[in-house]
Amino acid sequence: MNGGYDQQQGRGSQQSWATGYQGSEYGGDKGKKESILVRHNAEIKTYGTLVCFLFVVFWFFSDGDFSFLLTLASIVSMSSFLMVALAIESTKSAKGISLKMMESYLVLITARLFAIIPFEGYLPYDRSGDWLYQLIEAFQFCLAGTIVFLCRQRYSGTYNPHSDTLNHFFLMAGAAVLALIFHPSLNAFMPSDMAWAFALYLESVSSLPQLFMFQREKEVEKWTAHFLAMQALSKLTSFIFWISSFSELSDPNHSVKWSVGYWVIAMQGFQLVVMGDFIFQYIKCIRTGAPIQTMLISDAV
Repeated sequence: MNGGYDQQQGRGSQQSWATGYQGSEYGGDKGKKESILVRHNAEIKTYGTLVCFLFVVFWFFSDGDFSFLLTLASIVSMSSFLMVALAIESTKSAKGISLKMMESYLVLITARLFAIIPFEGYLPYDRSGDWLYQLIEAFQFCLAGTIVFLCRQRYSGTYNPHSDTLNHFFLMAGAAVLALIFHPSLNAFMPSDMAWAFALYLESVSSLPQLFMFQREKEVEKWTAHFLAMQALSKLTSFIFWISSFSELSDPNHSVKWSVGYWVIAMQGFQLVVMGDFIFQYIKCIRTGAPIQTMLISDAV
């Protein structure tokens, strides 16, 4: 009798311990999730607002055509510029931002506007290509120009040119050479076609100054990291569209232009590869709840 009681009591204590352990483990997981939500509260609100805005645009300004992906990519990219501009103005600081990257974006957006406002060859077939896509690109131009102004003038004392050392003029020159040789003809006007190709090729390497700056400073500013992550998402969306439509960019009867579509896909793929490690560390920080600023510190993530 006593032995049976002792065994039952032992089993009861084991069950109690197991239940307590599971509850503790559950509480730990729950606490960790709550910590992640609190730590990334601003990011969650930002991305949540973006998703809601995209849903509204798709519902009211789109036909649901596959080419809406181009408009979607443009909206995500525009949102990243808006986020950085607001962050600079709210903190009164341009710390950690690569001016050379932003100047590269300003140049390429200017070139893209020259290709899409007077012409229709590179616009989405979707209803959003009637005017919304062009408007978003124009707003991007204004935001990029604002960020350049803030870095060069208003908050120039907080910008660190000694860390922003990658010569972006070499990137522009390389993109110009490629655009001169490998450009499509959808606008049937060479300067405009070259401008579109130049914008795409330069955009594929425009993040390099910021990535080099991260490596030199061994520090990542939160909103700059979010900017690059959103740019990567934008380029992935654009890549998905062009990988299914790149044949339209090529001229099979031309000795050089038969390969234009492949160049477009290769350059966009190159950008995704270049940003691959950064995106991996970014997602790892979000998933584990580690601060974005510690992205380059391996022990922290």
